[in-house]
Amino acid sequence: MRSASYTIYKLRTAKPIWLKIENCEKKMVFIALIVALLQAASTEGSNQEPSLDDVPLSIYVDASKEIDYFISLAKSIDEKQRILEEALARLSAEVKATEERWNERLSAEVKETQRLNERMSAVVKATEERWNERMSVVVKATEERWNERMSAVVKATEERWNERLSAEVKETQWLIESKIFRMSVAVKATEERWNKRLSAEVKATEERWTEKMSILENKFKNLSNQLTKSPDIATLHKRPAELACEKITSKLQSIGVTSITDVAVHLGAFTEGGFKLWELCYFALIDTRFVLTAADCLSSHNVTTLELNLYIVLKKVKAIHIHPEFSINPALNNIGLIEMNSEVEYTFDLYPACMYTSAFNPKSGLMERGTKVQIVADSECLNKHTTQLLPNQMCVKSLTHNCRQKGEPIFVLNEETFSKHQLVGIIGKRSCIDEPYVITNVFAYLDFIESIVWPKKEN
Repeated sequence: MRSASYTIYKLRTAKPIWLKIENCEKKMVFIALIVALLQAASTEGSNQEPSLDDVPLSIYVDASKEIDYFISLAKSIDEKQRILEEALARLSAEVKATEERWNERLSAEVKETQRLNERMSAVVKATEERWNERMSVVVKATEERWNERMSAVVKATEERWNERLSAEVKETQWLIESKIFRMSVAVKATEERWNKRLSAEVKATEERWTEKMSILENKFKNLSNQLTKSPDIATLHKRPAELACEKITSKLQSIGVTSITDVAVHLGAFTEGGFKLWELCYFALIDTRFVLTAADCLSSHNVTTLELNLYIVLKKVKAIHIHPEFSINPALNNIGLIEMNSEVEYTFDLYPACMYTSAFNPKSGLMERGTKVQIVADSECLNKHTTQLLPNQMCVKSLTHNCRQKGEPIFVLNEETFSKHQLVGIIGKRSCIDEPYVITNVFAYLDFIESIVWPKKEN
């Protein structure tokens, strides 16, 4: 069987037709020719079934009439197309003109609408301002009325409460005053009773102690007289400091010093590396080879030279002895000794001071570089830094204002025994304030001083 898919159609004409499809007319002619050929092929195929043995079909077409027909048809189509294009052009022009007119109308209406909006906004703004003014006036008037009413209510309430409180306060005050009066009466009566009792007891105690002290003083005088009569016994029971004081007195008498002066002839100052420290530290000459000063001076400065007798006599330092229990903070045992490399020669204005060897503080005669000093109660030296004085401390006050230096001596003049200057204490802190101040009591350190300056000789 031969299939139609294998059928080969050949198109043959009396002369070959070369078609150049360059424009729409030629395209239409070519399409029409193809359609005619297909119709012819379909018509013949319906009458006879093709077979494999058939020879190729040759179709000869005279296409001159068909071409003319299609050309005329294409021309009519082009004419109609031109007419349609012109109609479309006219319609587009009318649409464009209509669009422009409508745009102009719309823009005019929009502008008019904007003017109306501006007018409405101005009207609304003016209306709001008028209403705000009216409302502010109304609110202000309402607030004023309410403030007046509230102030009146508050004032009336305060007056009522003040009246009530004043009445209660007066009543409470009266009760308190009554209780205070009763308490004061009771306290006064109690104080009077206790004062009577205490005065009686104090008076009796003073009388007893006066009797006992008089008895002790008599015994002490008798004992002193007995010891004085026996030179060996007197010398045996005297302290090294007392014996040294006797030597000082004997030496002064031998060089002709017979009058007492209040000038501190035993006063001196330090030098450190060639610079004077007289504004910082002083000392007291207590022996021909030793001076006494504050340990604070010795711990904070490298003392190399001592200046005595208004800085004329210079002595090199041999050794320094600080109290073994000295501490800066808190200030405890603030005392020390300096040993010189050679002895000091006695003169009328330079000689050692004796040590004060009595356990009882002197009642008067205290001096500090020509200024009188008075011993006062310990409570006058107490402050937020010092709450209690130690047994080896005293509270004193200068009777004239002057600056005090560390290590400066406080001495007493004793004309009866001709021991000249007796050293009572030394100042431990520099100060220029005219207030009571604390000094170190040298009597509490006589054992320390004697062990270095006048050590006991072994047999």
